[in-house]
Amino acid sequence: MKNVLIITYYWPPAGGAGVQRVLKFAKYLPEFGFRPIILTVPKPDSPVDDETLQKDIPPEAKVYKISGFEPFSLYKKFTGKKIDEKIPADILQKSSKSIKEKLASWIRFNVFIPDAKIGWYFSAVKYGLKIIQKEQIDIIFSSGPPHTTALIAKKLAKITRKKWVVDFRDPWLEIVYYQHVKRNRITLAIDKHLEKSVLKQADFVTTVSEDIKSLLLEKGAKVVKVIENGFDESDFVLSTSNENHKNEYFTIAYTGGMSVDRIPFTLLKILPRFVDEISPQIRFVFAGKFCSEFLDELNRLKISYLFEIQNFVTHQESIKILKNSDALLLVINNVQNNLGIVTGKMYEYLAAKKPILAIAPPNGDANKILTETNSGKSIDYLGEEGTFNLLSEFYSNWKEGKNPFTFDSNYHSRKNKTAELSQIFMELLK
Repeated sequence: MKNVLIITYYWPPAGGAGVQRVLKFAKYLPEFGFRPIILTVPKPDSPVDDETLQKDIPPEAKVYKISGFEPFSLYKKFTGKKIDEKIPADILQKSSKSIKEKLASWIRFNVFIPDAKIGWYFSAVKYGLKIIQKEQIDIIFSSGPPHTTALIAKKLAKITRKKWVVDFRDPWLEIVYYQHVKRNRITLAIDKHLEKSVLKQADFVTTVSEDIKSLLLEKGAKVVKVIENGFDESDFVLSTSNENHKNEYFTIAYTGGMSVDRIPFTLLKILPRFVDEISPQIRFVFAGKFCSEFLDELNRLKISYLFEIQNFVTHQESIKILKNSDALLLVINNVQNNLGIVTGKMYEYLAAKKPILAIAPPNGDANKILTETNSGKSIDYLGEEGTFNLLSEFYSNWKEGKNPFTFDSNYHSRKNKTAELSQIFMELLK
């Protein structure tokens, strides 16, 4: 069995979307002849924790947790937060901030390059070299964001001359939270140089969508392969919920975080009219971390009674919510560079086999997948009448027991995606 060093900041007990991709790769890599050796941190500064994800770490894996300097610890002290307090994923996108928070955000965006995890770089490189020698590593794989992981991998690959595959779950300069701020020219120049150096040195680049692939090729990547996110069949086997379950009220579920740029304003706006003209027999079950602006909008429109809002739930609990719903809501961030955004939860939505009502760019990768798998329908952000009509159509199908969707999603299993990654490893090691 070959040994692959996987460099990732997010690892259990960290929860949320950031940990899923690498964790599932590690889970299935031993089946394809690769033993995962993990280089991560002891306590990832993640928005949420999920201890249930520990079950996915394979017995063949060996995990090294190396400490590093965490700038967010200074942020917490500076802004008066508790040292163990979780920082919301959208903290950098908050529209209302105190003077201290604004200053801390400016430092975060303009001093820590490429991101606030750069403090981990030196210790990770130091111990990474020892791990490579001790574990007789054959190949290196890094996944970001944070893109500090790519800089660590680049240094280790250069010193040891090991082959290296770099994975982009999100773009580098065009990542969502950078689109809300203005960074100074020097910072941008340095960050652009770092991104270019990574793309130039990496032996292979993987990413999650076709649009991000095109972006990386334009920036100088030698070879890029799309390995989409997926769903783990075993997660859905474990769930005892009935996918044919029908609720008393037409129930639409949404799981995951909701930042300001994900608030489905148009959908919320038409709900009072829907209740008056079509039916009051509709409910929404939302589970995750939600920005205050979303909750304020529910109150402003006087529609809070239609929503059951839950805080963060475990991954397994979120799957139960999906399977116990009648339809699912998917919202792609309403930002400038969003064609390549395909959230990890979309694939679990596919596996739940519930009709997906998506709010997304019509020419984006998420909508293409929705169409290819015949798993739902999509509307743009501002189409009030179209939103009303589509919601009415979904409700009518539920009421009449119709299901026009086939949910052709088997290709998107995590195991199949890991097979694609292992094939890249094997080709590079020939």
